[in-house]
Amino acid sequence: MFSEVYIKLPDIKTAYSYSCGRRTCSYSDASIKEGNTKMIRTISNKYGSFIQNWSNQFQIPFGVLVGFIATESGGTMAPPNKFLATGLMQVTPAAIYDSARKWNTEVKSPLPSAARSLIISKIPNFFNTNTSLSSIQSSILRNLQNDANFNIMAGTLTLRWLIERFTDDSGVSRGLNKAMVGYNAGAYRVVLGSSKTGRETPVDSTSLATNRQVPLESRSYLYKLLGKDGFLELIYKNKVI
Repeated sequence: MFSEVYIKLPDIKTAYSYSCGRRTCSYSDASIKEGNTKMIRTISNKYGSFIQNWSNQFQIPFGVLVGFIATESGGTMAPPNKFLATGLMQVTPAAIYDSARKWNTEVKSPLPSAARSLIISKIPNFFNTNTSLSSIQSSILRNLQNDANFNIMAGTLTLRWLIERFTDDSGVSRGLNKAMVGYNAGAYRVVLGSSKTGRETPVDSTSLATNRQVPLESRSYLYKLLGKDGFLELIYKNKVI
């Protein structure tokens, strides 16, 4: 039903590194790899049934969603930050409001009925044409923070919406890296490689990760997910789950 998600690992040949005290730590350090492996397994064990359900509904690989949760929240139902990013997948009310309500105009395949039904059960007037974000924002936030299933659904829906926006004409999404940047920084900030047709042409991950037009946090995000010993390599190459 949806475009295939194409994964190449490691897409960035170097590991994510960061300052930790007086030294530099790397995702390739044995102790950090061990901690990240434990985190991945905890997320998979605790939320696996929810993740698998929405993986099936939106046809995004289970491991990709686990990797997103690990990167976004470390597997915690975090309260809203200053940008209102909330919970396991750090979804904002604006992200789910925009992606779900614009779905029919920007995605060829229909919004899965299970997702639509869950949204309506939690926020009955969500899809009403006269419903503004401000009028339901508190309700969206409450569900994102307190309902892990709703949070994972909302994050997966938003990610699939972005993947479809960055899918080439062959129907294969080679823009997972750009979808990641869009998820982290906002869909409308990802303009590199855009075509006149409105579709987005592929850009390799290393170019995105080193391009200063991409926010620093988003560049780090690419290293964490797609870099050497990153979350997706641990999941798909090291097969930790």
